[in-house]
This record gives sequence, C-alpha cells and structure tokens, in this order.
Amino acid sequence: MSSGIYIATAGAVAQSNALDATSNNIANASTAGFHGDRITFREALTAAKSADMSVVGSGTSRVDSQAGALMQTNNPLDLALEGDGMFGVQTPNGARYTRSGNFKLDDTRRLVTADGNQVRGEGGAAIVIPPEAQAIAIGADGSVSADGTAVGKLELVNFQPRQLKREGASLFSASGKPLVGEPPKVRAGMLESSNVNVVRGVVDLVKVSRTYESLMRVIQGYHDVESRAARDLGGPK
Repeated sequence: MSSGIYIATAGAVAQSNALDATSNNIANASTAGFHGDRITFREALTAAKSADMSVVGSGTSRVDSQAGALMQTNNPLDLALEGDGMFGVQTPNGARYTRSGNFKLDDTRRLVTADGNQVRGEGGAAIVIPPEAQAIAIGADGSVSADGTAVGKLELVNFQPRQLKREGASLFSASGKPLVGEPPKVRAGMLESSNVNVVRGVVDLVKVSRTYESLMRVIQGYHDVESRAARDLGGPK
C-alpha cells in the first residue's frame, strides 16, 4: 500500500481533532471564564520498511491561557480572577478547578457554582453565609465576609498548563501539587468573559473543514487507485 495514504490519514486525524476543538470553542464563546483549546500540529518521523517518511502527527491540544475581558455585573457573588490561577470547586468526583466565577447561594446558604458544585474554601471547607446576613463582601485576597464578619476564604490555586485536564466546558482536574507563589487577585462584581473570538473561530472552522474534506478525497483517491491495481493484477493473464 502506498505511503501516501498513511500521510493523508494522519493529516485527516489531525484536522478532525482541530475540528472538534474549534467547534467546542465556538459553542462556549459565551461561557464565563471559558478558555479555548488550541491544536498545535507536529511532524512525526515514522519508519517504514522501504523508507522513512515524515507524517503530520495528530496534534497536541493545549488550553489558551490568555485571560478574557472583564465584564462589570455589580453582583457581589460574581467573581473574576486577575492573573493566573483558578477557583477550587468540590464536585462528586473530587476537587476541580475553574475560572468561571458566576457563583450563587444554594438552599443551605453555601457558596456554589452555577452548576451547584460547592465552592471550596481554604482546606476544602464549604463557605456558608449566615441566614440573617444582609451584605456579602469578597476581598481581593479571596476573604469572604457577611455583614463585616469573616466567614471563610476562597481556595485560589495555580497549576502548570500540563497539569490540567479539561472536564466539560469550564472545569479542570489537576495532577500534582499547585504552584507556590502569589495567588491571583479576586475582582468582585465582575465576570471574566470567554477568551474565544467568535469571528476567528468561524473562519478557523471553515478552513479546517475544507482541509479535512480535501484529505478525505485524497484518501478515497488512493483507495480507488489501489483497488483498480489489485483487480488488474489479479485478473486473467
């Protein structure tokens, strides 16, 4: 079989991964705190029996760490982070991390995410607002107070990009220990918008789709040529 079909197939797989990432980016362009995925292509040297050939690898997905613009909401439970870092969140699957700070209070007055997951305080503790409290304030260091009385402090952590694995639109799991250093600053009454540029995303989607379709036609062409060759060689002499 021609080595060309392997090269075209590797390219199609790479473009399929890029298509998935780009589609997901566009779908979450309005999700608070969403950071888009970027696919970086690489060349892999594959040894064949007859010769060495350079093929395009399937691509490496990485999260774009560039912060989105901050939007003023004036809701004291809407929080944005200034600088690298994430909020800690407790989910049924354990601790997770997010940049999405559109928080609220549940029926028990716990601070939770829009999906109902508990926002982690320092040490993983829940942050509970007393039922009689009228005013909630959250400081730049993540300290939470109700009517002037401290009730907890947000867990703010930072990880290397390679430690993070995306889970859904805005949650990440992390491997290893968080980085030691200055935590990000909390901006209350604001939300970080998605860092996805919709116009660029649509342009990329069209470009990737056309490249994928072209590679699929190339693969089909190789298949047709080799099928004809097999019939001709296997026919009557």
